[in-house]
Amino acid sequence: MEPPTPISFRFSDLPIELALLIFKYAALPKFAQPDTYATKNPYSSALSLCRVSKIVRRTVLPELLHTVLLPGDRHVTAFIRALRMQKTYVDQQQHDLSLDYASRVHRMWIGECQWPLRDPSAPFISSFTHSAAEPDSESDVSLLAPMILAVPSLAIEFVSLEILLGCLKHVCNSDVDLNVDHRNSPFPWSTKSLTLSGSISLRWWPFMGTIHGYTFLTSIQHLTVLSSTLYETYRHFAGHCARDIEPRGSEPCTVPLWVARAPFKKLQTFSMLISHREPPVTECAPASGAKAIWAELVTFPASLLPDHWTLQEIKTFMETQVGVIPSVRLPVSCSRKLCGLCLDREKIWACGCEGPKQLVRVSA
Repeated sequence: MEPPTPISFRFSDLPIELALLIFKYAALPKFAQPDTYATKNPYSSALSLCRVSKIVRRTVLPELLHTVLLPGDRHVTAFIRALRMQKTYVDQQQHDLSLDYASRVHRMWIGECQWPLRDPSAPFISSFTHSAAEPDSESDVSLLAPMILAVPSLAIEFVSLEILLGCLKHVCNSDVDLNVDHRNSPFPWSTKSLTLSGSISLRWWPFMGTIHGYTFLTSIQHLTVLSSTLYETYRHFAGHCARDIEPRGSEPCTVPLWVARAPFKKLQTFSMLISHREPPVTECAPASGAKAIWAELVTFPASLLPDHWTLQEIKTFMETQVGVIPSVRLPVSCSRKLCGLCLDREKIWACGCEGPKQLVRVSA
């Protein structure tokens, strides 16, 4: 009996609908990859597919835009350039290239960025002079603000809070339409889940002490804390040190002091990374023998938090450093600090850290 004749099959023989579904699946960002994002861009497949054709670009762009990572100045600047291009496409009625980014972005991470922003490709000396082309111009804020404040889930480093504050001031002082369903929310933003990352900085209290920052925090329903250390040294905005809690062995975890009096009026739950000295029993020790720390994202009810301060109480505390911030213990124990250098906060969040019971492995 003769062997069966091999069946030749070409990708181009597929129906267009099926081919586009394959492209869409292939474009999914690889957030859970073992490599760091600096080594391998998780969006690399989607970016390559965008160059195939206009119809493929329109198919895969929503997958690329669902979760946007802007870890530094140059990434925010590049994103603003993309928004400028989209505005140009709309103005020129190039409908085959234009896409409504605001309706496509659902999650956004903003890393350590300086404010005001400047184009990193500009000459060094030009950074000290203002120009209409710089990304901190009002026209660029008008492009960036609707994007940042339209995402349901926003993650931001403490040092970048001025970017968020600038966007809040813009939308509160203008008639910008964020396409928000105002029947359910009186606020001109859609953010419900907020992730605060990094070490607490001097920008937190000034942000919380403005009417814009205060009002924004009152609308948040879920808070995720991705701090460099589990037990933080709490410092007043003026630099006064309160206390440093150093855990010994297994001790009860506490709510970060900067959370305790924050105006999270509508907060339902908050999540924190809780460290464990030993990895789960189902996991083998690293082959290299290096120590590892496992951290679990644990979600708590907001009812554990004390009463929030009013805006006037916050301003009074900022001026006088007078006020009681209670230490709130959580019903869990933890073993040690989490090293800020070992904690890849961007990847933890990108992989979907808003949900509870997420185990994260970091080096000891």
